[in-house]
Amino acid sequence: MKKKFLIILLAGGIASCTSDLSGLNNDLKSPEEVPPGTLFANATRELMDVNAGANQFINVFRVITQYWQQTTYNEESQYKFETRSISGAWWRDHYYYTLQNLKACRAMVGLATTDETAKKNQLAIIDILEVVTFYYLVTTFGNVPYSESLNDEIAYPKYDDANTIYTDLLRRITADIAALDATGAGFGASDLLYGGNVAAWKKFAASFKLKMAMLIADSDANAARTAAQDAIASGVFASAADECRLVFLSSSPYMNPVYEELVETGRADYVPNRTIVDSLKAFNDPRISRYFQPMADGSYAGAPPGPQADFDSYSGMGEMLQEPTLPGYLLEYGEVRLLMAEAAQRGWATGGTAAEHYRAGITASMKTWGVTDAEITDYLAQAKVAYDAANWKKSIGIQKWFAYFNRGHDGWTDVRRLDFPLLPLPQGAVSGFPNRYKFPISEHNVNRKNYESAAQAVGGDRVETKLWWDKN
Repeated sequence: MKKKFLIILLAGGIASCTSDLSGLNNDLKSPEEVPPGTLFANATRELMDVNAGANQFINVFRVITQYWQQTTYNEESQYKFETRSISGAWWRDHYYYTLQNLKACRAMVGLATTDETAKKNQLAIIDILEVVTFYYLVTTFGNVPYSESLNDEIAYPKYDDANTIYTDLLRRITADIAALDATGAGFGASDLLYGGNVAAWKKFAASFKLKMAMLIADSDANAARTAAQDAIASGVFASAADECRLVFLSSSPYMNPVYEELVETGRADYVPNRTIVDSLKAFNDPRISRYFQPMADGSYAGAPPGPQADFDSYSGMGEMLQEPTLPGYLLEYGEVRLLMAEAAQRGWATGGTAAEHYRAGITASMKTWGVTDAEITDYLAQAKVAYDAANWKKSIGIQKWFAYFNRGHDGWTDVRRLDFPLLPLPQGAVSGFPNRYKFPISEHNVNRKNYESAAQAVGGDRVETKLWWDKN
């Protein structure tokens, strides 16, 4: 919600109070100096909103990964993404709303922060969020503007090679981990994720570096192993208390965006997808009663992927999803343990076996959704849930897909990377499974030359084109 303030200046009153009229030249609606904490908080909220959201004009990854099925509009369920310019909205929200705020925050830190340790910490934390933001851009599109993207002097920024960008992002987050000093201050109360706790930011950065390392485990095993082991040695999440999350508020406009879509709008645009519902039932997974509400007869039913679904014919979304204060996550403890399970399976040093990390990851995910200890024990005792080292991508892939239920983009990334679960082609699909978003139409129209070079470099601006880390 954007508020406009009307400021009325009484010329006679001003003249009678002071003879210095230079302040009249200041643009009060576009101030040259803003407290850096304000900019940081705004950038954080924008990043969390777009990634936690469920707006069908911006974030439809829950539909792509067959967690949800559309009712009123079903274009995205059939891989028609250009009707509502969804790729352009995802591009805009990351580049403009998040990265531009972080850029301005970086400049204000240089002007406003006098304590050198605090300044160093703030700049490192800004950089960590920039790395995270670019991670979501390159894993969505592939090649994107990077080296020239935030330069106001360059109207038509070039697209950088995604692999080259990624290598630099790993370098940056490594430097940020080293730069953070837990004895100094951060952003204090303006830090919506960790409340100014610099040590917590260090753990998050190390954990996100582990996540980044595993993305390239098949495409560059040596670099991945080095980055993963360094991240673990730096100190990754040790419990759910370390998780990177934003707790939304109970009042507008700061409520969880999922609540806004499912409840506040009064619309009925989504029902559970049959693929996730039937999979949870096949595994006797107790999360089904947290993710969804049962039908009148106590059963759970999801709509088939693709066609418009009748809202009243299927299960409802779970009560937790309809809470305005439901947290949004950038990284969870259970996710980190499942990443470590994969690293251990690959023979990398993790301080535990693949099976141990796997069980801990499942347990942590279930606890996030309020599953009881008894239910978890029964679930893990099933033969179908037991870790299968011979088919580890299937074991880990399915459990990550279950765990990512309310984090659509991350679920989409691991479905692409691990190739599990094998999602059915939706009825009426206009393409094969989307491995990337096409570049926005705005880039095609405005930044045409660089767009065409990028399209050729990634192997064609098509949704089926696999990204550099997804070649195996």
